[in-house]
Amino acid sequence: MSIPEGRIHLVGAGGAGMSAIAKLLVGRGHPLSASDLRGGAALESLADLDVTTHVGHHPEAVSGASLVVASSAVPDYDEELKAARDMGIEVWRRPQLLGALTRDIPTIGATGTHGKTTTTAMLITALRSVGEDPSFVVGGDLVDVGTNGHAGSTDLLVLEADEAFRTFESLRLRGLVVTNVEHEHVDHFESEADLVNSFVGVAREVDGPVTCCRDDPGATVVASSSDAVTYGFHEDADWRIEDFDGGPGKVSFRLVGRDGSVGVTVPQPGTHTARNAAGAISLLSELGRDPADVAAGLASFKGVGRRWDHKGTVAGVVLYDDYAHHPTEVAAVLDAAADTAPGRIVAVFQPHLYTRTQRFSTEFGQALARADVVVVTDVFGAREDPVPGITGELVADAARQAGATVHYVPHRYDLAGFVAPMLREGDLVVSLGAGDITLFHTELAPILGERP
Repeated sequence: MSIPEGRIHLVGAGGAGMSAIAKLLVGRGHPLSASDLRGGAALESLADLDVTTHVGHHPEAVSGASLVVASSAVPDYDEELKAARDMGIEVWRRPQLLGALTRDIPTIGATGTHGKTTTTAMLITALRSVGEDPSFVVGGDLVDVGTNGHAGSTDLLVLEADEAFRTFESLRLRGLVVTNVEHEHVDHFESEADLVNSFVGVAREVDGPVTCCRDDPGATVVASSSDAVTYGFHEDADWRIEDFDGGPGKVSFRLVGRDGSVGVTVPQPGTHTARNAAGAISLLSELGRDPADVAAGLASFKGVGRRWDHKGTVAGVVLYDDYAHHPTEVAAVLDAAADTAPGRIVAVFQPHLYTRTQRFSTEFGQALARADVVVVTDVFGAREDPVPGITGELVADAARQAGATVHYVPHRYDLAGFVAPMLREGDLVVSLGAGDITLFHTELAPILGERP
């Protein structure tokens, strides 16, 4: 299936995944229009690229399009999708478009329940550092280049192979990193076994090397089922992390492969950072790049927006933001914070999705208990309707039972005013979640700045 000639109209283009694809399409010369129900900065960035954009439902916007592509989160009854079908215009979902792109351009990427965005960004950074200019599609803005999508001059596409909505099953890949495999997206996978089987199926279809994290049980199953190369701290890993040093704000280690070792330093904290870097180096090395050159490139890695994103220091309070929305991710971020924080760690958490909160509330509480102070707000439902009895208070209660000092603030817009008075110089505040918790620091900083 190939992408037809003529204008493509994107529905739900304000999200990170769709806006990144839009930038790639524009760079490859495709005429484009786009809409999003809520609008926002991502949609506005497309208008800057001369893409015609609309906020809200505009069925007339699809008229004349050769193809309409909708985000996986857009419901079938959307007015623009209905109008396209009534006009006889072909309608695709995001996975179909990505599948077509990966058949047009040789593609590598990273997948996994956690760490795939950062690992994908590391692949891009390393390739750019050795003079290559790959196209890319990532679920967050690369800090050094300020975008999540790009059409490059090198005949290579690097993308985040997302398991949500089973998107990665539609891709044709020439190389893949599998960071980890844990039960997630419970609205799309019936069981953990179903999820693992999906990862195994994707890995077996890759036309090239696959590297899997040997430290993770699920990724190890994928490796043993697909003859993949492994990496990690585990003594049996083909690419082994040794001499790890996790100082404030960075990690250093030696990565030992079959033909020697390289020294690696990445300016981001946490053992998860070392694993992500090892995954990127191992895949690019298996693809023929010099591991020393790849490792040297990661020394300049500046990170991805909303992944351990430093928002500044105000009145002696250090502010970070992170996309963590699964218990394992929350735990990894707070462990990294422990290596960085000059004083107390204050975790401000917004649960994402009712199904995820219902399934993992106890695990969220246990992960959050790593912080000195925990503040929880209500669930950001996103595409889901509320579920009776499922609120952020479930997570707050679980954190309290795990021994944490916890406050429950039902309304997100009350967070900044509630949190500011409790903060003192030397505290590290990290907001966590995949919803509109992103607004928290922009509301908190002015209040802190006005304090004596």
